[in-house]
Amino acid sequence: MTDPTEKNWAFDQQDHLQVVDALRGYAILLVIAVHSLNVVKELVWPAKRLLSLGFYGVQLFFLASALTLLMSWHRSDDGFARRSGKFLLRRFFRIAPLYYLAVLFYWFAYQRTPAEFSFELLISTLLFYNAWSPYLTPTVPGWTPVPGGWSISVEFCFYFAFPFLAVLITTLRRAVVFFVAALALLIVSSIAGAHLYPEISAEARSNFLYFWPPNQLIIFSLGFLLYHSVTNESIKAWLVSSRVTANNASFVLCALLVALSYYGPRKFFEWPLGLPPTHLLISILFLAWAIVIVIKPRGFAVNSAVAGLGKVSFSAYVLHFAVLKFVGMFFDRFWPFAKVGAASIPYAIALLALAIVVTRFVSAATYRFIEQPFIDAGKTLIRRVFRSPRGDARQLAPILPS
Repeated sequence: MTDPTEKNWAFDQQDHLQVVDALRGYAILLVIAVHSLNVVKELVWPAKRLLSLGFYGVQLFFLASALTLLMSWHRSDDGFARRSGKFLLRRFFRIAPLYYLAVLFYWFAYQRTPAEFSFELLISTLLFYNAWSPYLTPTVPGWTPVPGGWSISVEFCFYFAFPFLAVLITTLRRAVVFFVAALALLIVSSIAGAHLYPEISAEARSNFLYFWPPNQLIIFSLGFLLYHSVTNESIKAWLVSSRVTANNASFVLCALLVALSYYGPRKFFEWPLGLPPTHLLISILFLAWAIVIVIKPRGFAVNSAVAGLGKVSFSAYVLHFAVLKFVGMFFDRFWPFAKVGAASIPYAIALLALAIVVTRFVSAATYRFIEQPFIDAGKTLIRRVFRSPRGDARQLAPILPS
């Protein structure tokens, strides 16, 4: 990997994609960890409290996504319309094919019945707007076409806004302004949203207001801060000359996450106590840690095992729910020891380890045989749609309106 102290070091070099994959790898490990609690229901509380931190793995995904998209966006010199068109096509072929196939897979894997089917829910899922209604997200009982699909819907909402944000937010100072604006939106939306959908329970409404895009946009704003921090020459120079390393930053992150496990899952600002939401606090910690490991990637945090998992993390995210379900069934039948009290800890460790291994293996297959062919198909379509009549794509007038 390129030494960041070298004079010709540049953030957008291909070498640094391993760091981004590592961020995704840790994100999916966190997500698998928290969802394993649905299988190991009698896990003792201290262990359950730590695994519950995995609930915020999705926010780490959002940070890594914003970073990756900005890396790609700023490598292109196309005009805005062409760049936006290519971007949206790439993202659709990157996400939609596997996601659509997962709808079918989970229908049969979870043995759904025709009585559970909802055409409105299916359409909202296929068109990625299901995070905008509590009746289309996992906040009320019913069919969920793809478990965890709320985050993919939020991601696509961000995709539609991303080209405009990318051309507006071009400096670290503007990224700070974006963060402040997103923070204001988070506060206003949580207050205004409390008066929406009075017919559903307070808990369902609270869950919906946590999942929906206005509450998650602030995490993407931190992704912009991440990109403009690691590409800022002053920050890079200071960090390279400092004693901060990826290893000690990772140790500090782990210690602070353990401390925050006692903070509790606060979804919104609690004004009487002056307490911010947990997902915001943890995402700020992720931001600081990511800045360090991107600029100074030497250390145990960036390794081939985690980066390899991160490379197939979308498949892993989509499939790990089913893997946990079937691994849990296997353990229910063949685990020879106790599963309660202190014995629940080795049970949870063994189940989680097997689930991670199986998820990695299955995801590698779906990445190779489903994701990659569709990604290549998207690239082929982009070349055809945006090619120049004379063969020079850069001379072609924008296909989309400016």
